[in-house]
Amino acid sequence: MWWESLTSFQQIMFVIAVSSSAVMLIFLVLMLIGVDGSDFDGVDTPDLDVDFLNDEPLSGIGGLRILTLKGVLAFLSIGAWTAYLFVDLLGPIFSSLIGVVLGFVAAFLQALAYRAMMRLESSGNIDYNNAVGKTGTVYMRVPKLKSGKGKVTLVIQERYAEIDAVTEEEEDILPKTSIVIIGLLDPTTLIIKTNKGE
Repeated sequence: MWWESLTSFQQIMFVIAVSSSAVMLIFLVLMLIGVDGSDFDGVDTPDLDVDFLNDEPLSGIGGLRILTLKGVLAFLSIGAWTAYLFVDLLGPIFSSLIGVVLGFVAAFLQALAYRAMMRLESSGNIDYNNAVGKTGTVYMRVPKLKSGKGKVTLVIQERYAEIDAVTEEEEDILPKTSIVIIGLLDPTTLIIKTNKGE
């Protein structure tokens, strides 16, 4: 039978490779359906302080966290598959060495990918206080002396936004006029004035 034809080393590497790959696949499916590690509590256990495992000198390279569950799974999966596949060609010692090197590379690449994904996360909220001092353009007429609201467009927090605005000026501010934001009337309404330096 196929299993009995394998050496003990191949059997061990095969079991490690298949089991770590299966767990990684389960994590991937859970991540795709929206159940991430932070959302899943699992079993109630006492809080243990094991953060020393992720201190910079031990597990971090350039701010990356290598020694995580996903990193260990990537290391075991790629390393074991590599050792399993190359054992007939190179023998157990060299195939294990290549497996360790490629497993470490896989864990490193997984940490890079995870850091890149974390950088993409943002709250999605615009803080209108960041608009004060910025310039924009009137989109819909802004009535004089705060007698009504108009709309302005501007880039705020790297987004093109259309925001309600009022003015304290004695004349209406017409569309396509360059404006400066001088304050906030309320959390989502800007106070503007004509940009004299246009």
